[in-house]
Amino acid sequence: MIRFWLNALLASLFLVACTSKLEDNKTTLLAKVNGDPIFLGDFLVGYQQLKSEQDDISQKNPKIIESLKSRALNETIILTIVRQEAAKHQIRVSREQVESKLADWKDGYPPGGFEEMLKKQNTTEALLKQRIEDQLLIEKITGSLFTNETLVPDEEVKTYFKQHEKEFIEPEKVHVFQIVVPTREEAEKIRQEITTGKISFESAARARSMSPDSSKGGDLGFFAKNEKIEAFNAAFSLSVNTISKPISSRFGVHLLKVVEKKPSKRLLFNEAKAEIVKKLKKEKEGTVYKEWLSKLLKDGEIYKNESVYNSIL
Repeated sequence: MIRFWLNALLASLFLVACTSKLEDNKTTLLAKVNGDPIFLGDFLVGYQQLKSEQDDISQKNPKIIESLKSRALNETIILTIVRQEAAKHQIRVSREQVESKLADWKDGYPPGGFEEMLKKQNTTEALLKQRIEDQLLIEKITGSLFTNETLVPDEEVKTYFKQHEKEFIEPEKVHVFQIVVPTREEAEKIRQEITTGKISFESAARARSMSPDSSKGGDLGFFAKNEKIEAFNAAFSLSVNTISKPISSRFGVHLLKVVEKKPSKRLLFNEAKAEIVKKLKKEKEGTVYKEWLSKLLKDGEIYKNESVYNSIL
C-alpha cells in the first residue's frame, strides 16, 4: 500500500513538472519581432521537427544542431514578419481554403499513405494545417502586393518556349479508376463480380474500396508513368475499359480500370503558354518575395534573448 502511494505521488509530481515545463515554454520569451513576442514553445515546434529529420549521427553533432537551431529561429522570425505584414494589409486565409488544400493532398495518397507520410515526417495533421496556412498566406501576399512586378510579357513567354522546346513534349497519360482491398482473395472476388456484370466497377469502388477516392467511384484522374506509385504503372499495358488482375502494393491490393488514354505529343505554343506564364510568374514572385523579406528583416526591430537561446539543446 505504501509503495502504491509513493508511486502515485511520484507520478503526480512528474505530471506537475511536465505541465509546469510546458506552461513555461508558452510564457518564456525567446525573441521579439517589431514588438511581437516569440515564445519558446512556438520556436520548439519547428526546432524539434528539424531535429527529428536528422539521423542519429547528425543529432549528436554540435555544429549541425547549432545550425538547425539558428535555422528554426530564423524561420520563426520570418513567419512572424509575414503574419504582421498580412495583418497590416488585411490579407487572410480562410479555414475553408486550408481544408480544401489539405483535402487535395489527401486525395493524392493511396489508403494509409497520408498517415504514413505524417509518421515519417514526425508531424501531425494540425501542424500540417498550420504550414499550409502559412504557405497560402505567403502566396496571397505575393499575389496582392507584387502584381506589377510579376507580370510576364508575351515576348518573354515566346522566348522561353523557343529556348526550351524539349520541355513541351507531353508524355502518354491514362485516366484510371481503382479499387483497393486488403487481400488478393477479395480483389479476385470483386473482379469476378464486375466481369460477369453483377456490379459496375464504380459501384464496387464506392461500396468496398478502402481508398479515399472511393467516394468518387475510385477515380484517380489522368497521370503519366512513374507519376504515382509503381503499382499504377501496370495501367499503361491495359486496353481501355479492361480491368487489371490484382496488383499488390504496401497500401493493399489494387484493381485498375483504364477509361481513357492520351498519347504522347509535342505541345503547340498556345497549349504551353499558360504553363510557361505560371512558371515564369512563380520565379518572379520568388525573387520579389526574397527582396521584400530581406528589406523587412533589415529594417525590423529584432531582439533575441541570448540566455534562453543558448540554453536550448
